[in-house]
Amino acid sequence: MSLISWNSRGLGNPVGVQALSDLVRSKVPDILFLQETKLNARVMERMKYKLGFQNCLAVSCEGRSGGIALFWNNRFKVEIQTFSKFHIHAKVTEEEENVESWCLTGFYGNPDVSKRHESWNLLTTLLVPSDKGWLVLGDFNEILSNAEKSGGRDKPERQMKAFRDVIDECHLQDLGFNGNPFTWCNRRERAHCISERLDRFLSNLKWHSFYPMASVIHGVIAYSDHVPIMLKLTAGSVQGPRKKLFRFEAMWVDATDCKQVIQDAWRGVEGRKDLSIVMRKIQHCGEKLTVWNKTIFGHVQRNLKKAKDQLCLVHQADPLSDNRQKLQEARNEVQKWLTRNEIMWKQRSKALWLAEGDKNSRYFHHKAT
Repeated sequence: MSLISWNSRGLGNPVGVQALSDLVRSKVPDILFLQETKLNARVMERMKYKLGFQNCLAVSCEGRSGGIALFWNNRFKVEIQTFSKFHIHAKVTEEEENVESWCLTGFYGNPDVSKRHESWNLLTTLLVPSDKGWLVLGDFNEILSNAEKSGGRDKPERQMKAFRDVIDECHLQDLGFNGNPFTWCNRRERAHCISERLDRFLSNLKWHSFYPMASVIHGVIAYSDHVPIMLKLTAGSVQGPRKKLFRFEAMWVDATDCKQVIQDAWRGVEGRKDLSIVMRKIQHCGEKLTVWNKTIFGHVQRNLKKAKDQLCLVHQADPLSDNRQKLQEARNEVQKWLTRNEIMWKQRSKALWLAEGDKNSRYFHHKAT
């Protein structure tokens, strides 16, 4: 699972949208928080389809400045709590991980130094109790010390201390980073070049206990003077499996309710009959089949083992096979999962099987000649 935060500095032109699309396509984030979109909320909400997200909350820009948006996919249940032109605060529940719900705050610090205190006041009003997980991400428009700055004059200590104080008051900690130490650059010639670390991820101790292996990466992008920052998450202390790509399994076809799942999912997406709607229908079918496979159809190897164990128990409890019906039911269950297992591995082999059973050998003999 991963999250990306990026100050895009405007998405009102094809170059910006192309850069964003490439970022999402290459990094495949589960949650995306954008700042300075410089677009109204309607445009940003339509963009979710192009980016491949199912959900979006956007706050419109004011004139030619500001604008923030939060995108997420259906792996999460995201309940928006509050939002403004400088923040989006939500409760996040993961459907696939055994992790407690936690709070997520997408934050954009006021670019006006004279109003920066308003940003810190906002952050304190969002303070989450220490027994609840809290993750804060975004462009804070401030640094913690002059060690996070290169070029130009040093920033006033009082200005940076105000940022450090609000982090302490909210019981947050910086999650660090890998990569270039700076996330913003004014892109001027060397003598006038200024770079700073304005973008970051912060969390409280409770959230960090959920994801002790979380790591932040400063990315690289050709568009905007800010780089995207990405947070990779792994629940627990051991690296978990990577998210699998959806593949339609041939063994599903014989399941009586597979067709109904597809029909219901296809009808569940309404809209004009254009390519975007078709793509959404296909994606929706994939999501519903994934859930159906996990909750109803079942994991093949796990269920095959379970069926074999049950058959052993039936034999042990009834060595003389007095209860033939129970024995036959156990055998049928094993055979069902053996058949599905065979179909699954035939599909995995990527060979174009022409038929089942003995005909397969003739197929391979023919290809060898």
